[in-house]
Amino acid sequence: MFSDRVGKGLPIWLAKGTQLRLRLQELLRRLLKPYNYQEVITPGIGSKNLYVTSGHYAHYGKDAFQPIHTPEEDEEYMLKPMNCPHHCEIYARKPRSYKDLPLRIAEFGTVMRYEKSGELHGLTRVRSFTQDDAHIFVRPDQVKAEFENVIDIIQKVFTVFGFDNYEAQISLRDPKDTEKYIGSDEIWEESQNAIREACREKGMKVREEVGEAAFYGPKLDFMVKDAIGRRWQLGTIQVDYNLPARFKLEYTAEDNSKKVPVMIHRAPFGSLERFTAVLIEHTAGHFPLWLTPDQVAILPISEKFNDYAAAVKKYLDSQDVRSYIDDRNEKIGRKIRDNELKRVPYMVIVGEKESAEGLVSMRKQGGGEQASMKMEEFARRIKDEVADQLKEIDR
Repeated sequence: MFSDRVGKGLPIWLAKGTQLRLRLQELLRRLLKPYNYQEVITPGIGSKNLYVTSGHYAHYGKDAFQPIHTPEEDEEYMLKPMNCPHHCEIYARKPRSYKDLPLRIAEFGTVMRYEKSGELHGLTRVRSFTQDDAHIFVRPDQVKAEFENVIDIIQKVFTVFGFDNYEAQISLRDPKDTEKYIGSDEIWEESQNAIREACREKGMKVREEVGEAAFYGPKLDFMVKDAIGRRWQLGTIQVDYNLPARFKLEYTAEDNSKKVPVMIHRAPFGSLERFTAVLIEHTAGHFPLWLTPDQVAILPISEKFNDYAAAVKKYLDSQDVRSYIDDRNEKIGRKIRDNELKRVPYMVIVGEKESAEGLVSMRKQGGGEQASMKMEEFARRIKDEVADQLKEIDR
């Protein structure tokens, strides 16, 4: 929901949306497990000096909320527009060796950016959003392999959700307008070529867009088409030789010299808000059983069977099957139609026979399979289906 009292473009996740969001986060944690990421939490605010050092204040200031001045201490703070400066500080907290790299720091980090009110659009353009963000610090010889690993993760995410209609776009610096960017021509050429080479290695078909790079480095953006053909950027990977130098980050090389690491920024979902909006349209609300907030609607035929419906729900709760009871004073046909429109994967109808024999009458969404079974058998069916879906994800 949105509330004008809270502020324009500031989404509030309600209970079911929060359930869905948390499961998306758990999915990504599941996919990242083989890659040894360290998950962190950083503040939603930072000293203005942090963003001056990173270059965000000079190059990104108009898109950020204005600094907050504290007259008592004469300090200035900014609402966090990016997670990367905080992660640079985590890297810098202790000496690093070439043996420590790659160092992968991940965060579901909420950021604030001042989008003009006329540009706000549902969940796809908002002022507060959470990135499934990570920053990977690598040696130069590790850039290509690590970049390819991130491509694999993003493509896996897209496969899980059936996002087949996407384009990969290399976003490059505009050589005619170099004032918008930081870093030397040599560094930009090296980083742009690193992305091109990784895409060639993966056999990816890509298009190039001049002028779409971040101010600190080029990127590979994954553009997904929604149900009505609009293109949205979801996943992104960026190669950055500049921020590590600005933060004076270093590691001790094998020959005992000091070297500057390369930083890879990556976000497979992009933002949880935009990803959820595109996912809702893409699936028309037919979420996979493991993801959907409500897996089962329990429909008592009349109020006489509400107590049995409550007993069924209590049992399903004990089996981690997500359900709710539709106990409205409506005919069963109306309840079935209404819950079909809610895209609930399963309905169970309970009446006299079910109550007497400990059964449920199962009905699959879309008017498909129907069967009568013990509630224990039904719960096992749901759990097995979820387990099969998650097993498929892990393959």
